[in-house]
Amino acid sequence: MSEGKVVMKLVVGCNGVQAQETADKLKAAWPVNPEQAYKIARDTGFGCGGCLTVITESDIFSKGDDDPPSPLFRKTFSDPEFNPRWEQGTADHTVIINV
Repeated sequence: MSEGKVVMKLVVGCNGVQAQETADKLKAAWPVNPEQAYKIARDTGFGCGGCLTVITESDIFSKGDDDPPSPLFRKTFSDPEFNPRWEQGTADHTVIINV
């Protein structure tokens, strides 16, 4: 988040326990573009190549095999705690940083 607005979300379906380490590295490297954020996440083991999605206000970056992500990814972008992988929006590991 920046100035109270969501500027980027990283969403995964596995290895979410690496969320804090990934968040710390993203904050230290900020500003980053979606591709750089993806690389940082993969380097820390956050998610996998098939489930990691990086979302910004204008882009969705993923190397997964899925077709375009669910409309929830775009619709719920401004809610920092909503996990768009699931209708209920929950996640086991959520970390929010301010940059």
